[in-house]
Amino acid sequence: MIRRTSILFVLLLAAACTPPVVVTAPGQPVQVGSYSVMPQMEWNRPTTTFNEVWTVDGFALQALRFFEVADGQSLFVKRNAFGKPLPPDEKTPVFRKTMLPNEIQEFLVATLAADGWANVKPAGLAPAKFGGLPGFRFSFSMKSSDGLEYDGMVLGAVDGNRLNLITYSGTRLHYFPRYKGEAEKIFLSVRR
Repeated sequence: MIRRTSILFVLLLAAACTPPVVVTAPGQPVQVGSYSVMPQMEWNRPTTTFNEVWTVDGFALQALRFFEVADGQSLFVKRNAFGKPLPPDEKTPVFRKTMLPNEIQEFLVATLAADGWANVKPAGLAPAKFGGLPGFRFSFSMKSSDGLEYDGMVLGAVDGNRLNLITYSGTRLHYFPRYKGEAEKIFLSVRR
């Protein structure tokens, strides 16, 4: 009886430590910052993250990320123990509202490299619409610290003093191609 109670206690503790997850409803608009998107399948949305991040099978396998970066801020905002944003350090790349698409591409590459990704290589920078705004898109590849290969794609636009970015990335062998079409639908569904 004591062992069964211990196991139940451990399971309840694990459930309490797991962030709550909201599942997107296909065909229902979802507000992500100053714009909305229309998912066509269910995505898991943990409610405790500071940036909007969606996944189906887990963040290490694939992730759809939504960013709004203010002028002078970094893409990945470091936070203190209380969740308050810390100012970027001198090694962290920061966005400038005057950046051109190729400079934003370099900003993303430098940010991923600073975050521990290796061999980050962008490709195919081209004009694209971001919910009616003139924007850009490109693809990229990278490796994790343990050598796992990932592919990704980015849609973005500068809106005044803010950079809007949507990134989709996943493991090259299975998860990136599996949900790439769904991510493309998200890119096309941006509404301001």
